[in-house]
Amino acid sequence: MYKFIVGAIFSLAVMVPQISQAQIEFAGGEVALNAALKSDYRFRGVSKSNNDIAVQGGIDWFHDGGIYVGAFGSSVSDFRGSDVETNFYAGYSTESNGIIYDLGVTAYVYPGGTNSTYLETYGSVGVDFGLLTSAVGVSYMPSQSNNGNQDNIYFFNDTRFDIPDSPFGVDLHLGYEDGFFGNNKWDWRIGTSIGFEQFELGISYVDTNQPGRRSDSGVVFSIAAYF
Repeated sequence: MYKFIVGAIFSLAVMVPQISQAQIEFAGGEVALNAALKSDYRFRGVSKSNNDIAVQGGIDWFHDGGIYVGAFGSSVSDFRGSDVETNFYAGYSTESNGIIYDLGVTAYVYPGGTNSTYLETYGSVGVDFGLLTSAVGVSYMPSQSNNGNQDNIYFFNDTRFDIPDSPFGVDLHLGYEDGFFGNNKWDWRIGTSIGFEQFELGISYVDTNQPGRRSDSGVVFSIAAYF
């Protein structure tokens, strides 16, 4: 399965420059594709790739009315017998008086894994000032049998500042998690990125207040393509 997802994402990255020029439109909306290579897959501060390289890719469909659906895939390090993570999500996003609202649900699926699938809902409120965007939100996983009949809650803030007259941007993230996946866990990230055409190079510093090699501070490098 790992070789399959690597091959699929590599093929996608090769094909998409030709596809993107066609401006993909479908069912009253637009389709966006992405592919990325990261030195470490950090999710809420914790490495899901055992501090190793991760290959990722995704596809999103956005409707003019605010509805969207998408899928994301990444290599991971043996999560309950699976080495691939797939996310399937759907939601609704709208803007009113300069405030951006976003609500949705995500299904986390690990092909080949044992008792590994779970659902999580999420919501956020944000503002867009042009060069500065910021959002606060919460993700909540209700109690489910695959996760020991425990729930999980994650509060977060994501802020991005684009440096004027330059291709650089600064990203800030702060999160707090409590429940099945975290016990009074804090994580934070600061990073910068440079974009050119459809591509983006990034570097970020990630850390948590939890002990362990996967949760320790680290620097993550990434290269991504968006179409």
